[in-house]
Order: sequence, then C-alpha cells, then structure tokens
Amino acid sequence: MPVVQSTTSLVDMPSGWWPLTSYGSLLMYDKYNYDYATIYRAQPNVRTCVDFLARNIAQLGLHVFRRVSDTDRERLTDHPLATVLARPLPAEYKITRYRLIEALVGDLGVYFNAYWLKIRANGAPLGLLRVPPPYVTIEGGLVPTGYKITVGGKLIPVSLDEIVHFRGYNPGNPITGLSPLETLRRVLAEEHAAGDYREHFWQNAARMGGVIERPREAPEWSDPARARFKTEFEALYAGGDNSGKTAILEEGMTWKPGSFNPQESEYLAGRKLTREECARAYHIPPPMVGILDHATFSNIKEQHKNLYQDSLGPWLAMIEQDIELQLLPDLGDTQGVYCEFNIAEKLAGAFEDQVTALQSAVGRPWMTANEARARLNLPALSGDADVLVTPLNVLVGSQASPRDSAPPKALGPGDRKAYGLDTHQPELRAQHERKWVEVLSRHYRRQEAAIMSRFPEAQAVGDGKADIGGVWWDEERWDRELYEDLLRLNALTAGVWASEFATRLEIELSEERMLPWLQEHSRVEAAYINGQTRDQLTEALRAPEPREAVKELFLTAISVWVGRQAESGITTAANFGAVEAAQAGGLATKTWRVNSSNPRDEHLAMNGETVGIRERFSNGMRWPGDPAGGAENNANCQCSVEFGR
Repeated sequence: MPVVQSTTSLVDMPSGWWPLTSYGSLLMYDKYNYDYATIYRAQPNVRTCVDFLARNIAQLGLHVFRRVSDTDRERLTDHPLATVLARPLPAEYKITRYRLIEALVGDLGVYFNAYWLKIRANGAPLGLLRVPPPYVTIEGGLVPTGYKITVGGKLIPVSLDEIVHFRGYNPGNPITGLSPLETLRRVLAEEHAAGDYREHFWQNAARMGGVIERPREAPEWSDPARARFKTEFEALYAGGDNSGKTAILEEGMTWKPGSFNPQESEYLAGRKLTREECARAYHIPPPMVGILDHATFSNIKEQHKNLYQDSLGPWLAMIEQDIELQLLPDLGDTQGVYCEFNIAEKLAGAFEDQVTALQSAVGRPWMTANEARARLNLPALSGDADVLVTPLNVLVGSQASPRDSAPPKALGPGDRKAYGLDTHQPELRAQHERKWVEVLSRHYRRQEAAIMSRFPEAQAVGDGKADIGGVWWDEERWDRELYEDLLRLNALTAGVWASEFATRLEIELSEERMLPWLQEHSRVEAAYINGQTRDQLTEALRAPEPREAVKELFLTAISVWVGRQAESGITTAANFGAVEAAQAGGLATKTWRVNSSNPRDEHLAMNGETVGIRERFSNGMRWPGDPAGGAENNANCQCSVEFGR
C-alpha cells in the first residue's frame, strides 16, 4: 500500500487511486522522465505558448448560426447548442464558457487530445464536463470504438456518443493525437539540463568555481585527511550564503578558477532558441510570445491580423467542426445550424479606423449627438440631439464624407510656395553626407586603434577567443563618444532642413523644441551602431587569424558601413526637421516620394501616398527614416516627403 505525504501528515492511500493512462512521458538528461503535465508546469516556454493559444481562443465569442441562404444567416441565441456552450454546467460548479474553451485548447496544446463528457438529462446533453486526457483510455484500431475513464482507481466504460473527442494528427496512431511536446523533446531536454546546471552553479556559489592544486612535495594525504579538508572547505565556501568569502588553503595549495564561459557555451542563445522553437512548434508568430528582435510598429500590426487568420485559424476550424460533428446531432434541431468563433471583433481594427471606414461607406454621419454622449456616460440632451446632422459639405459641397476637405481654392502667389516643398535636396544631401562619412570614419578608426593596441595583452589572456568584454570592448566609452558625434550631426542636419523650410514658409522655428527628440534618437542610434560593431568583432576574434580579421572588419566599416549609415542618418534627421517646420507653418498634408533607383518594393508601392501632416503613412511611419519603421525600412533609404496645404 503506497504512503503519500500530505501537507501535515502521512496518509495511506488505496492501491489504484492514481489515473491509469496510456499517455507517455519525455526523457530528459540524466534519465529523468517527466509526464506532459509536469513539462507544462516546469518549462516556462511551453507554458507561455500553450497559455497564449488557450487564452486568445477562449476570449473569442463562440456563436451559433443558422444558414438561411447563400448570402444570409441568422444568429441563434436560444438554440440548445448555444445554451450548453454558454453554460456548460450548472452555476454551482463555476464552469464558464471561457474556462471550458481554455481547458480544451490547453489540453490540445499539451496532449493534442481533449475530451468533453456529455452530462445528459432526458436523453439530451444538459452539460459538458472536461475530462483530463490522462484519465481517458481509447479503445479501437483504425477508428475509436469506445472509451474508458479512470475514476477512483476504477475503469468506467463510456460509449462513443457520450464523449466529444478533439484530437490532432498522429502519423502512427489514427485514434489519438501526437503531443507537440514529443517534437520538442530534444530542445526541452537541453533546456532542462541548462536549468539544472544554472541552479547548481548558484547553489555552489558562482564566484568559487574552480579546482584546488596541491604541491607535489606536500606530505602524503591520507584518506581521512582528504575527506576532512573537503568537508570543511565545502562547509565554509560552498552555497549562496558563503559567496564572496576569502578561501584559506593549507600546505601551499593554490586555487585555479575554472567555469564555463556563458558566451562560448551559448547559454543565452540557447534559452532564446528554446522559446523560438516552442513558438514554431505551435505556429505562433515570435513577437506574440515576447521575441521582439525584428519587431516594428508595422509588422506587429500585420502579425496581429495574421494571428487570427493563419496561426489560430486552423485551431478554430478544428474545434468548430468537432462540435458540429459530435455534439450538435444530440440536440435535435440541426438544419443549417453551425457554430463559429467571433474573430470579426479582433480583425475590425481600432475604433478610429472603424469610424473612418463607416463614414466613408455611408457618406454621412451615422451617430446622433445623444448616442455619442451615451458612449461617454453623459446625460442626453433635448432638442435636435437625437437627429442625424448632415454637414453642408455633404449636402451642397459635393463631398463624399464629412471627413473630406473642401475643394481646393485657386492658389494665389502667396500660397504657391506652400506646395512643392520636398525634403529631397540632392546637393544639400551631398554636402551633409561628406560630413557624416568623415565623422563616422573617425569613430571607427578610434575603435580600430584601441582594439589593435590591446591585442598582445588580450591575446595572452584568451588567444583571441575570450569574451569580448573587459580587455576588448569599452561599451560605456564607445556609446558616449558616438552619441556626442551623432547628436552634433543630427542637430546640424535637422536644423538645416528645418531652417530651409521655415524660411520658405516665412515662419520662425526654434530649434530647441527639436533637441529632446534628437538626443534620444542619437542615444538609440549610437547603441545600435556600436551593437552591430560589437557583434561583428566577436566573430572576428574567433577567426583563425583574429588580428587580420579585425583589420578586415574595420576596413569594411570605413569603406562600406559609413556610407549606408550616413544615408540613413541624413534621411531621418532631414525629414524630421522638415516635418517639424511644416507643422509649425500650418501645412496640412505630406506625400511620400521615392528617389532611389533601386527602392524597396514596399516604399515603391507607397510612392505618392498622401496623409495628414500629423498622421502616419500606411507602413506606420511618420516620415521616411522614422525609427518606428525599424532597420528594415530605414537602412539606405533615400525617400523624402513633399508637403501641401
């Protein structure tokens, strides 16, 4: 008879109290075997992905419809299927539709199998009870023929029509799904081993990793003496509480530090890889689970849309069809009835986007003043507040929507200079490009001189393959120096373009208002450029001939990188300064212009796109070179903006 320790005492349990299950387990390093539930509990990356799927699907409404015709349908709120999905069990059991769907998707994510037991009353399902997959045994060969549920150590047979079985694909078994954790076995095992190493590393005090060398001429050590020394040393210096203590050795012994280099063992990269592989296994876009290496405003917005179409779409279709196949026939009324997750709300866009689209489609206001006030919890007004008001620009101005502007008036001599203001100034760009290239080249030459001067000392430490920190790289110095250089360049370029436009618009513009943005931009830009250099230097120091590789690196930086960085920097600073002047001058619109002979396809498609002066272009950027677009939009970009009233 097994004995189980509870929170306060030892309790005898009858044999067979645990679930009998056919579900497998994962073999980790050192012959640890963990079942799927333990993997979900112990592996944060697995839980992140499974919870992401379960929560995002559970929050969607699951509606029931009847197909009336090919172009029409009606929602059924009182259909038995809608009723049982809205309240799976009586209220005292505290099971909501959200909890039911969350558990369903969680079981599919962990086991790729999920089960609902139909609770019947007078033959029809009255409720749905989730059965954990480890409690279920499936019978059958090519198709399921029956189920058994383990309750209190007893196997209870259950017929096919009493179970709703959701299952995924399994190449070796057609009646049960194959857990995604099986595919992640090797990655999870590696993460498990790395976690164990890290835990023991800190338990044994990270600062004391190494070996003790005993002189050859020291007296012979007896076994009891050796055991005594080991016991006393570990008691004094091992463990987190003893971190940082000074060790006192005997008989001329010496301490030789030794531990794994986190960079050489690629520990951090391994942790990131685990999260990425888990996301791939569950078909989740990496930014959705916190991997933001290549995330920008525009691609995050698009990936949010794709999430409910490509990532969650197959899961939703599988659940909908299994409900219609296994649950709906028990509810009588099935003619044209189907269920569907409500993803329209998730794909509808922001409220402002919906308002703009509706006004353009309707061609007039679509909400009364009192309806708008009700949304803000304000009291209703009397009079005409319940009447739709159509502006004159729609009634007599031939405009399609109240949001449209009035027809352009004839331009006078004073107005014409507001049009055709384009930030693309080839001659002015050429002058600034020479200055940018000169300053950036000096920065790279200083870095090269500092690195090469340290080569004898650094190579003696690690033969060119040590961690880049310390001897090789002074991050604080390089970020500070490059920030100072870039701030001067950005302020100069933005100031020239702003002054040029302010003069032509006949306005006064204080350059001090631009300084806070330029400071923050220069700081981020310096960290990004130095980060690229640091990564390339890391690879160069690992080359068979590190000295030559470092020389080649900085030759490439001065001959290639500075030109690209100058183009991108001038585009950003010039357009920023011009937009500031255009806003101060009261200009109303800006138009994207492509100037390169080999532009990006996305930028070429935007050529001529016009938006309001304070609005963003369709790629989420406020102007060419806007940092919100990320490196993929800004590198080598020569696009400009043209302004108008």
